[in-house]
Amino acid sequence: MAIVDDDVIIQNKLKQYIKEYEKEKKEKFYISIYSDAFDIVEQYNGLYDIIFMDIQMEKMDGLTAAERIRAVDKNVIIIFVTNMSGYAIQGYKVDALSYVVKPIVYVDFVQQLDKAVNRIALSKSAFLLVTVNSEIIRLDITKICYMESIEHKVYIHLEDETISIYNSLSNLEQLVKNFHFARCNSCFLVSLKHVESIEKDCVVVGGAELVISRSKKKNFMNALAEYIGGEYI
Repeated sequence: MAIVDDDVIIQNKLKQYIKEYEKEKKEKFYISIYSDAFDIVEQYNGLYDIIFMDIQMEKMDGLTAAERIRAVDKNVIIIFVTNMSGYAIQGYKVDALSYVVKPIVYVDFVQQLDKAVNRIALSKSAFLLVTVNSEIIRLDITKICYMESIEHKVYIHLEDETISIYNSLSNLEQLVKNFHFARCNSCFLVSLKHVESIEKDCVVVGGAELVISRSKKKNFMNALAEYIGGEYI
């Protein structure tokens, strides 16, 4: 785990809260502390599971650092630490898990760290068994960008390939319900982890623009807001 903040008081507060969390939850974390985002970006080695990242820092802001880190590490969990919750919605661009607002309250901190720990646990067993041409294949759910229903087939669009199976989107939706998927319309089931942006009435995911239907928009945007730690208004 890494703490990236130029305020020593915040560094110590986060470290204190992590130690309290360890005692309560019987967890163990190894902590590295960086006083500026530039330092972690320059030395980044991909060994961290979780990064607490301040947004406003002198040499390099947290959003820029997160973009640089995400370019080489798609799995590390990033939690922003900020004075202004308005910045947090930008976190979806770098797949940030959530944010905590200064001054940091322990109850809020625990909620976000619980989310991170749970996501790590899910990622260790995030596989879906599907049958392709009479062969059973194990798919890594975290690499699924979205699923598309066409007639009696479902096309599963992964990061690097697309496969088709005979199944229903409703059935697959139940199988991945614990892995942050949401329908943007009746034909598409989207992995919120892979959402790149929202443009007008479309969601960009896996390089594709998918229409967000009027009937699904509220639920989809609420699910996305909850995933990134904000609210849809």
